[in-house]
Amino acid sequence: MTKVPYNGQPYAGAQVAAYIGAQSVIQRLNAVVPGRWRQQFQSVPAEFVPAGTRRVYLACRLIVTLPVEEGAPDVEAVYEDLGEMDSGSLAGVKALYSDARKRAAVAAGIGAYLYTSLEAVVLPIGPHARQVQAIRRQGKSDLLVVSPETEQWLRRGYQTRMSTEAVRRDLGEILAHGEPENGIGQGEVADQAAQPTAEAPVAEAASPATNGHGEVVTVDFGDLGPAAA
Repeated sequence: MTKVPYNGQPYAGAQVAAYIGAQSVIQRLNAVVPGRWRQQFQSVPAEFVPAGTRRVYLACRLIVTLPVEEGAPDVEAVYEDLGEMDSGSLAGVKALYSDARKRAAVAAGIGAYLYTSLEAVVLPIGPHARQVQAIRRQGKSDLLVVSPETEQWLRRGYQTRMSTEAVRRDLGEILAHGEPENGIGQGEVADQAAQPTAEAPVAEAASPATNGHGEVVTVDFGDLGPAAA
């Protein structure tokens, strides 16, 4: 996601975040409230966009229609948020819709556990396993990527944390939605995928990266994943 201090050195580490893809939002809604949800998208009026900004914004409204209690009339619960994208992004408009869809879903509680139940992970920047590689780009910020081996190690660490007694107590059992265990997501990472690198990109999170307490912590997954070089 972003460079952070590591072992007393400024910008020697990178924060890595678990994220939810736009397709996962659709799968979860269809699994829990099939046929009972819809989304509406609307451009943000120019007067609400800061002058001179290169960002493009799109509003998303997620509407879930359910009765408050069994046998009662249906009511609509509405959740709204804004998606954003750099106007020069190679990802295109699909990434903007994906970002707006995910942000509205988090407002409804979908994927909110990523920011409330999981500690942020910080890895050192470097070329080896269990590290984040920083690729220099002319006139742009560095592109932060992880190798496929490091990604799988992170995924196993995520699964381990999500299986702890505390998380199960607060969130319940993990629901299966037929999601793949690897591979990049939808349009929200197309910009990074277009870069000349074979490494798997780290997708941007849907909201500010914290562990719910405004802290950044380093998590050691122990012997999980590939051996450190």
